[in-house]
Amino acid sequence: MLKEYTTEQVRNVAIVGHSSTGKSTLFDAMLFVGGKIDKIGKPDDGSLTSDYDDEEKNRQISIRSALGFVETDDTKINIIDTPGMSDFVGEERAALQVVEAAIIVVDSADGVQIETEKVWRYLEENNIPRLIFVNKMDKERANYDNIIENIKTKLGASTATLCLPQGEGESFKGVIDIIDMKAMSPKDGGKTVQVTDIPADIKELAELERSNLIELAAEGDDELIEKFLEGETLTEEQIRTGLKEQVERCNLIPVICGSSMKSIGIKNLLNVIRDFVPCPVVGKEYKGYHPDNHDQEVTVTMKADEPFSAVIWKTYIDQYAGRFNFMKVISGTLLPDSEVLNANKNEKERISKLHTTIGHTNDDVPKLAAGDIGVVIKLEKTATAETLCDSKHPVILPLIKLPHPVFSYAVESAKKGDEDKIGQVFSRITDENPTITYQFNPETKQTLLSGMGEMQLDIVLKSIKEKNKIELVTSEPRVAYRETITKSADAQYKHKKQSGGHGQFGEVYIRVKPTDRGSGFEFIDSIVGGAIPRGYIPGVEKGLREGMQEGVLAKYPVVDVSVDLYDGSYHPVDSSEMSFKIAARGALKKAMEAAGPILLEPVMEVDIFVDKEYMGDILNDITSRRGKVLGMGTKDENDTGGISVVKAQAPLAEMIRYTIDLRAMTSGKATFEMKFSHYDPISGRIADKVIEDRKKELEEE
Repeated sequence: MLKEYTTEQVRNVAIVGHSSTGKSTLFDAMLFVGGKIDKIGKPDDGSLTSDYDDEEKNRQISIRSALGFVETDDTKINIIDTPGMSDFVGEERAALQVVEAAIIVVDSADGVQIETEKVWRYLEENNIPRLIFVNKMDKERANYDNIIENIKTKLGASTATLCLPQGEGESFKGVIDIIDMKAMSPKDGGKTVQVTDIPADIKELAELERSNLIELAAEGDDELIEKFLEGETLTEEQIRTGLKEQVERCNLIPVICGSSMKSIGIKNLLNVIRDFVPCPVVGKEYKGYHPDNHDQEVTVTMKADEPFSAVIWKTYIDQYAGRFNFMKVISGTLLPDSEVLNANKNEKERISKLHTTIGHTNDDVPKLAAGDIGVVIKLEKTATAETLCDSKHPVILPLIKLPHPVFSYAVESAKKGDEDKIGQVFSRITDENPTITYQFNPETKQTLLSGMGEMQLDIVLKSIKEKNKIELVTSEPRVAYRETITKSADAQYKHKKQSGGHGQFGEVYIRVKPTDRGSGFEFIDSIVGGAIPRGYIPGVEKGLREGMQEGVLAKYPVVDVSVDLYDGSYHPVDSSEMSFKIAARGALKKAMEAAGPILLEPVMEVDIFVDKEYMGDILNDITSRRGKVLGMGTKDENDTGGISVVKAQAPLAEMIRYTIDLRAMTSGKATFEMKFSHYDPISGRIADKVIEDRKKELEEE
């Protein structure tokens, strides 16, 4: 069992960056140098510690985030390896919300790539400290100086060079630690390092970089800058203090280099994490709310002696070992054999043991203090983004926010009788990964499987087929159109029926008019003088609301209409609520036919992240999709390199295959995020085609 660690002894970091920069190999190298594994795995033989899923081994990519840890000098470093492909960005985003810093991995030859720039933007927006590891310095075309310049240009980063490479490409053999002013090269197969004096041919450059580093450190503290300006020499401790303050405030980005595959520069990386990454902040306050009253704010303070609370940032369900819930403790201390409350579901959970992991192997831990990350196994009810807490101090902490799905399939079982099993399988999948949703759309009468991209959903479908022996048929999702009106109109409708005994009678006069887009349905009761008795008015409103479910053009739901009931008549014996409900439906249909009915289509808000070389293609494509470009931008007005962000609006009907089309158009060098914006009118041939397709759809049903 591991030793106990306090909040101040913990460091939480996530490894992020573009796919194929060597993130998972770096994860292995850190575990190897930290003494947690015996050798560094390789992607091509499926031996990487973090890529333990069969699909990850076959595709040689990371699909899920993975947790590991190392212990060094009374410090526990929790490390989360995250996928680099945009289809699995939810794994990355969840991890970044529970760490205090990110390790951005950059290829020594290819430099900053699109997913790196996207995660940089996220880190900037959320003020998350970070450091950059230039990997694969043993690679052909490796050029450290060029990469430093590339980082500054594309990311606009204020960098601090903490190490220099000893050689590049095939001649790369070690790193120069600029703070300790020592050369570090691998020893014992890379497990340890040999520390020597800096070679003469690089000594002058190292001294220059150290002078720059001292100035950067001094800028982090008023007292230090005063000493520096007065010509006093800063001690090594003062240099470290100044740099750490700069890193914590996100004013400075340490850059180090190495080769994860050859275990070069890894000890240096662990030292930088230990010395410069902030620990979880004791006393930091988090805002949540009471489970029984979401308007009642609850403040949680990160202290080990506070009531316990934790957020679940990841769930992994193994078909043999059960459910693994990865948590970060926000307050208090969690001990084995304790009972906690799932505040989101108001259900108690029993925790028997506490664990941490090295990939898919578990280590028991004696406790988890505030700020630490760990794992609990076999909780029955708990899923990602939920809060566990002390039942006497209930709180929901909405800390894990994930991106919206951007790609969907309509799915149905290939074999009758599998429907119940499918529901159970998808309940488990969505518990594990909330960026995947599975729900029936009553408007389109389709069951939609949605996620972050085609690959993510294809992997899910393949897993269901292989592990659950269920095959699903996929098709393109239908678009949920709406109908509305463009002008005012009056209508009268009398429902009269006699069939022996009591008959049915109800007559209504209504006036319809369009309202603001997004306002929905408005009912106005203007009846005076008892033209319709008060007891029948609710029947009129019910009839109108039912009538709003099907428009007159293509039987799509009706929105943004105000209906004024201003007159009517009744029969003292034959009238009833049902009679007036039927009359109201008939009147609404007549009124809509006279009020200039039109179709509305859903319009999406789209952010496209694209290399500038493809900007023209993107803009032309958005226009061809009936889209509207709202703006273009980069990180700042002086940025001349890297990716741009195109902000646009486009109809959902034109964006259903955009994930696939964008990848083809840009050779995979662009990604996008999308969410619903509003409904817009359509007319002409586009509307005629929608109505024709809808007619066929209804006939098939």
